[in-house]
Amino acid sequence: MTKLIDELKTQVHVWYCDPGDVQDESKLAAYESVLSEREVQQYRRFQFDKDRHSYLVSHALLRYSLSQYADVNASKWRFSRNEHGKPELISPHNMQGIHFNLTHTEGLSACVVTLEKPCGIDAENKNRNNKLEAVASRMFADEECRQLNKNEIEQMFFCYWTLREAYVKALGTGLSGSSKEFYFDINMDELKAVIHHRNRQQAVDDNWQFRLYEPTAEHVLSVAFKSDNPAEVKLRELIP
Repeated sequence: MTKLIDELKTQVHVWYCDPGDVQDESKLAAYESVLSEREVQQYRRFQFDKDRHSYLVSHALLRYSLSQYADVNASKWRFSRNEHGKPELISPHNMQGIHFNLTHTEGLSACVVTLEKPCGIDAENKNRNNKLEAVASRMFADEECRQLNKNEIEQMFFCYWTLREAYVKALGTGLSGSSKEFYFDINMDELKAVIHHRNRQQAVDDNWQFRLYEPTAEHVLSVAFKSDNPAEVKLRELIP
């Protein structure tokens, strides 16, 4: 575990799984037992079994992933939320240098964990492709829309979408202003992206780094993290 903490000094870790791989009732009961009272209430509030299952596995994944870094039971992690709803670690106190973020979509749950680096993560299932062009024209900058016209729209759309979501989640402040006020340049060969702001006074993002992945054939996943130095991103599959 100490080794993993040491690795976080120069790495960013992404833990992921397919919630559908977890069907054992005793294991699911164990997952529910480690959630906080608030999480259990949210879990039971979902109307559909599929949504409940995804929530349960995802939040268990986060807790068991954090326990890879310290001798802390998965049930002992305590979180708060800022005014915009971003979860933050409050206990154990000696682990508060840890940053994390969680995402789940159909067929995939994933969390990112860093040390002293604000971070965000987002994933989407590429089969959810209703009205992509209409959404892009409403949400994406002109520079991004032009790239969509030059490339396979499904692939590029979900790259831009997850990059935006990961960035906003990493900021933890919500999206103020139009989403067209910034745009991404994507290097598909290196699976990296650079952000550009139209208002240079808002361009405090020179030290934000972005990575793109396809953890499965059906999913696009983006990671955003703030660091003055390059960091290697490591993806690890983990069944909680």
